[in-house]
Amino acid sequence: MELELIYVGLLLLALGIGGGFIAGLLGLGGGAIFVPGLYYILLHFGYEENAMHIAVGTSLLTIVFTGTSSAYAHYKKGAVDFELLKGFLPGVFIGVGIGTLLAGMVSTSILKIVFASSQIFFGSYMLLRGNKIAIFKAMPRQPLFTIVSAANACLSTLMGVGGGIQNVTFMSVCSVSIHRAIATAASIGPFIAIIGAAGFLYIGLEEQHLPPFSIGYLNIAAFLTIISTSIIVAPIGAKVAHSLPVPKLKRYFSIFMLMIAAKMMTEIFTDFSLIPH
Repeated sequence: MELELIYVGLLLLALGIGGGFIAGLLGLGGGAIFVPGLYYILLHFGYEENAMHIAVGTSLLTIVFTGTSSAYAHYKKGAVDFELLKGFLPGVFIGVGIGTLLAGMVSTSILKIVFASSQIFFGSYMLLRGNKIAIFKAMPRQPLFTIVSAANACLSTLMGVGGGIQNVTFMSVCSVSIHRAIATAASIGPFIAIIGAAGFLYIGLEEQHLPPFSIGYLNIAAFLTIISTSIIVAPIGAKVAHSLPVPKLKRYFSIFMLMIAAKMMTEIFTDFSLIPH
């Protein structure tokens, strides 16, 4: 048992390194790595019933710190667009509230479907379009801006991510430069994460079948282990983002996203016990 716990600890440290680096590199919160990693660890220890909710909630709590570390590194590079950031925030607050309410109503299998299908959509878009994704000449005006921002934040909350994938894609489609989009998306993530994490804490307070060191759907042991490496590595990813060709790295990451999503989708459609009757 002790060896197993050491192994899990090493896995969580590795999740922190991978998620932190990706957070800084691509303006994500790291949830695309934290959520599946935490989910499969919880599954191994027999917490299938609430595995996805705990993975999502803990990922959001982790993103508060990892995302802030990443955002600060981008801020020091002068790449954050504060006017864009202010435009996103009203929709973020609305969307996270809606997403948290929905999360309290749906099962683990539904959260898995939301996470996997979203990963497939955004991963495919990034892979197929590469760096040539601009469609519009500028960001939309209000209220459309707030509506899109709210939809992205709602989806991010259900997925347990900082919204970087959606928001970088959204800004890139609207002709925002890739480095400015990544830096601004990194700054949006902590706002989504702190409200979402508080929501997952609240909706999980009545749950009984939770792993040790959990408060609601937040596992504090996993959170502390992950951030011990993620907050150190996130600034390194941000530095690399401003010095290497990001499109090639985005391509590799999109393939990784598709592989994780395919595995989850396979489980959903082959294990009928996951489908609520």
